[in-house]
Amino acid sequence: MKRNLLLIFTLQITFYLNAQVINTSGLPDSSRITVENLFDMTLDELLSLKVENTDKSFSCYGFINTNLEQVFQEPSINDEGKSIRKDGPLTWAPIRDFHIYGSQNVSNKISVFFNLSRDEREGLEIRNAYGNFELKKYFQIQVGKMYRSFGLYNSKLDQTPSFIGIEPPELFDIDHLFLTRTTSFALHGELPVGKNEISYFLSTENGEGGAKIGVVPLGWDLRYKSNTRSLIIGTSGYTSGGFVSPIHDIKNQKSYGGVLSWMEKDKFSVFGVFIEKKVGHLLIQSEYYVSPHNARRNTTQTLEIVNEASISEYQRNRFLDENYIKSNATLTEADIIQDVSYVAQTWYIRLGYDISTHVGQFVPYLFFDYMSNPEIIQNQNYGGDNEAGVSDNGVFYKPSLGVLYRPQQEVAIKLDASVHTQKVNGSLVSYPEIRLDFSFAFDVLKRIK
Repeated sequence: MKRNLLLIFTLQITFYLNAQVINTSGLPDSSRITVENLFDMTLDELLSLKVENTDKSFSCYGFINTNLEQVFQEPSINDEGKSIRKDGPLTWAPIRDFHIYGSQNVSNKISVFFNLSRDEREGLEIRNAYGNFELKKYFQIQVGKMYRSFGLYNSKLDQTPSFIGIEPPELFDIDHLFLTRTTSFALHGELPVGKNEISYFLSTENGEGGAKIGVVPLGWDLRYKSNTRSLIIGTSGYTSGGFVSPIHDIKNQKSYGGVLSWMEKDKFSVFGVFIEKKVGHLLIQSEYYVSPHNARRNTTQTLEIVNEASISEYQRNRFLDENYIKSNATLTEADIIQDVSYVAQTWYIRLGYDISTHVGQFVPYLFFDYMSNPEIIQNQNYGGDNEAGVSDNGVFYKPSLGVLYRPQQEVAIKLDASVHTQKVNGSLVSYPEIRLDFSFAFDVLKRIK
């Protein structure tokens, strides 16, 4: 399998076409973009909004998107510990996401930004609200609630029309986050290196589960970017700063951070590297992250999971060790193995190729994702994950093939399919998933005027 994937990747890399301005005849001037910034636009760039520090006008813009997906022959574990397969429902999310962004430069050194979001998973919330103080371009301070600069995607995952693909990299999949997406205080800046630049981002916030004495989390991001934006290379990392607790317990289903919901406490880190390279019309992206954990399970909640969550034999052995042979009726909290160390890993390769025509822009893309988390379970009602948690050892592979179509710059239509592959009850199984996504970006003030 690894040889086949290497062959696919090699064939994709061999595509080469000299960079040129995309033919946008027939499209409005605001829809004109170049290959150099095609794949990593922000939403304000996509909408051609002014971002100069001297412009004090208020910008208000956003997007909506709707989504359709279905999983076929999805494996699961029944109450008897046997694996079963069944199709998932065809699911429409009429309003998967709705975002309103607002920004204003209060002065040439101070700016404010907010992001209001409504989706079918979380409801209405303030995703971001912060102020930025630019003392120098190489020394700026951000305070409030903001997405941390981390890898290629974290800061732009809420801007669906602007990037290829529908699903996020597994690092930021809401079902198995490696760390929280937001932070509260950051020092950041950009330093010129000839015609290119190096940027940095240092951040901190309350630890997961709330503030604790002696716990000071630290996140960082360091990246090099060429002046043509054809190369980005960097490293991102995070340390919890001590033992932290889950954001939610199993009764609330999701942890939304790096600490699993059945843990009493966890001390963990995340380290990784990333690269983005554009070769003519071809985009190549790749990231790798590793996250070591030193944790202690909550015996009460873990025992409930063993009794009620239909876990696999592999997971039962992890939680109980030699006590796994006992029946559920005879188990007590003393049988739970409390202290556990494990390592979660993920990496991906993403390829996209631009084809511009008189009827719009087409971007076929090919992704390959790998995820490993030996501690996670499947049952989402107990804080589990329906991908890595299905596997015997927490490992799954997911190749995806799809296409993005933009009839004009503000509209993105995406269709793709993935195949999950993993071991379930000792057997290697694969099952497909299809997704269709429509997203529409808009500039509120421009429409009002």
